[in-house]
Amino acid sequence: MTAKQLGDWLRSELACDPVDVNFMLRTIAHESDQWLKDSMLPGAVEEPASTGDQRWDALLEGVVAYRSHQKKLKQPQWTKRTSLEVGWNPRDDSETPQSVEYALMDTLDTPVEILDKGVTYSYRNMELL
Repeated sequence: MTAKQLGDWLRSELACDPVDVNFMLRTIAHESDQWLKDSMLPGAVEEPASTGDQRWDALLEGVVAYRSHQKKLKQPQWTKRTSLEVGWNPRDDSETPQSVEYALMDTLDTPVEILDKGVTYSYRNMELL
């Protein structure tokens, strides 16, 4: 999926009840990892429409900016459009007792491109095992 397709997919997933945050995060990790393969990233960063949730927009922008940095490419201008006023971790949407622990650990390992968006999300969450 391109960033545009991923944004569309996130919008459809956010419309589900209940929202499967862990599945969404795994998909972001998998799809953005694909962008690092070969020369996919330049074609994968077409500007997506809003997901309908500013927090998820910020995460997607941050991930694209981070993956661009990893490929030593300039981040797309559109990745600078969203910045949250209140910090957010995607796991905040999860009601598990571990979510607070994860959020604290994630803050220490969040790439600057994502942290700059007001989102805490560790680079480790994007590593595929």
